[in-house]
Amino acid sequence: MVLGLNKVGNTVIMGHNYRDGTFFSDLYKVEVNDLIYITDNSGERIEYKVYNVYETPASDISYASRDTAGKREISLSTCTDDVQNRIIIWARENQ
Repeated sequence: MVLGLNKVGNTVIMGHNYRDGTFFSDLYKVEVNDLIYITDNSGERIEYKVYNVYETPASDISYASRDTAGKREISLSTCTDDVQNRIIIWARENQ
């Protein structure tokens, strides 16, 4: 397993929902076909295109380990405002 940003496979990035515009507080605004850019420590910048947005119970972490069929993908996660559920964003490298 290769860990790190912009690697083949599913990179999970979780952030707090502070509801004040910081961290992942605006994640609920992301929509299918939006673009996300990730720059790793080496300076490589990859463009990802969102293909799935959904809510799931806080106990569901199935999004964290999924088959990406050899593609670079990211899963973004934060809690909903009521902290009962999680907002999940799936995006894959846009080629």
